[in-house]
Amino acid sequence: MTAKRPALACDMQEHLENPPPENTNGNSAEATASREDRPCWPRLHPLDLAAIAVTLGIAVAVTVPRLSSGICFGDSGGIQLAAATSGITHPPGYVGYLSLAHLFTLVPGVDPAYMVSLACLGCGVITLLLCIMIQVRLGVGVGLACAASLGLTAYARFWTNLLAPEVYIPTLMFMTTSAYLLIRYSRRGVRRDLYLAALLFGSALANRPPALFTLPFFLAVWWLVSSKLVCSSGLSLKPLLVVLGCGILPGVHSLAYLWVRDNPSTRYNYIAQFTAETQELPLATDGPRAKVERISWLITGRQFRALMGNTWSGVRAKFRFLRNELLPLGWLPMLLIPYQAVIFLFGLVILALAGVIAWQRCRITTLLLLGLACGSTLFVCLYRIHGDAADYLPLLFLLTVLVGVALSPLLPFAASKRQRTAALVLAGAACAGTVLHAPYRHKTGANLDAARFLKQLDMPTLPRNAVICSHWGTSPPLWYAQWVLFDRDDLHVVNAWSREWLRMTEPMRGRPLYATSQPNKEDGFTFQRYRNVWRLERIENPPESESLASD
Repeated sequence: MTAKRPALACDMQEHLENPPPENTNGNSAEATASREDRPCWPRLHPLDLAAIAVTLGIAVAVTVPRLSSGICFGDSGGIQLAAATSGITHPPGYVGYLSLAHLFTLVPGVDPAYMVSLACLGCGVITLLLCIMIQVRLGVGVGLACAASLGLTAYARFWTNLLAPEVYIPTLMFMTTSAYLLIRYSRRGVRRDLYLAALLFGSALANRPPALFTLPFFLAVWWLVSSKLVCSSGLSLKPLLVVLGCGILPGVHSLAYLWVRDNPSTRYNYIAQFTAETQELPLATDGPRAKVERISWLITGRQFRALMGNTWSGVRAKFRFLRNELLPLGWLPMLLIPYQAVIFLFGLVILALAGVIAWQRCRITTLLLLGLACGSTLFVCLYRIHGDAADYLPLLFLLTVLVGVALSPLLPFAASKRQRTAALVLAGAACAGTVLHAPYRHKTGANLDAARFLKQLDMPTLPRNAVICSHWGTSPPLWYAQWVLFDRDDLHVVNAWSREWLRMTEPMRGRPLYATSQPNKEDGFTFQRYRNVWRLERIENPPESESLASD
């Protein structure tokens, strides 16, 4: 007896044997009829749509009050600053993300930095929606899919990236949206979906180069789907050229943006700040060859190249890191702690079975999710840092989908009325649990918020032509206050290690000098507390004659 497939599960082999008609613009009557007649891509019931809307609304409701009120410290502040000033941030530049975020900063009457935080949260909400929809297309009941996706927000790494304006959530959104459009293209054969998928994947690749590790899986799916479509509709060069153009366009935009904005008039230019500190790169005014070198340095991430590559012991440590992050067992009761290995293996078996079920239901979806996971794992293993830069959000996304698939036999999409009611009750319980648990989660937004720091500094009352020496963590808020909030072009912020402050402030002798952290005694300054910074005085070397007399 053959098991009944879920109503929304799509079989790739069946699809390739009976491909949908190819459509160049997605508007023909033939394509419309094809979409309406295909049972594996129907519209959802209004109650299901309402459940999804409530789930996403809960995620927004618990997140928005916990966002930073404005500019943030560190990398997050650098992204907000670059978006607000159309500047250049740290490698590889994230030009596409900054260009989109800049549109949000144009909203009048709202702090531009806060709008960037909202834009990143919006990317996270879209990612949650895609997590729900991909589960639904794999035959998971809507209520169960909503509950599993809300569980994704309980992971500390995903939660902190919802609150912090960073690049990891937008990258995951672009790649999962591209995957979802490829899945839809495989079912409907509408080229518009393919073109958008290529554009979004190109955007992820242009902004986050590790996406290159996922490219072979996306190309394999494209070839599997398109080969039958091409045989049925005839070979055409135009669609291939359009796909390539869509994939390359974001990279072209990034290069053009950097070429135009890498100049002395750009207020926030990370390349210029790095050059001032290290003197490793030529100036932007040294000609086209110098500008090419500077842009190449940025987009290739040469600053962090020493962190790429790992030893076998380092790779094993990374796998232990992923094990602890993806399947945390610290919540187990004391009596079960000795059985952690057994419980871990049992969890792996369940996830493996879920993978088999997903493969049987839709091989294309499974291949794309596997590609996201493999690309993320490869990057994590190659990168030596265990923190945010070793991004594993795609693995969390895959794990969430597999949990939903594993439980789907209990609460499938094509379920009885009692099962659908149970799924909706489960979704309601997940919403209630999210609301109750949110106050106990990591307070990322409050920890990154630089509003109190800037208020204590009171930049408008600082002396004219003051110089503020700072490290990277506090430099973005200072630049943001200087250029966006208060328009203090007379000030100068030195961003460097404290050992470089003496050299970099040498041309600014006579100007009031401050520092955001207490320098070391050997840095060449005396210092005293001033508000929440330090007032510095240079230690002048004694004249040579006095030194000889003392000898």
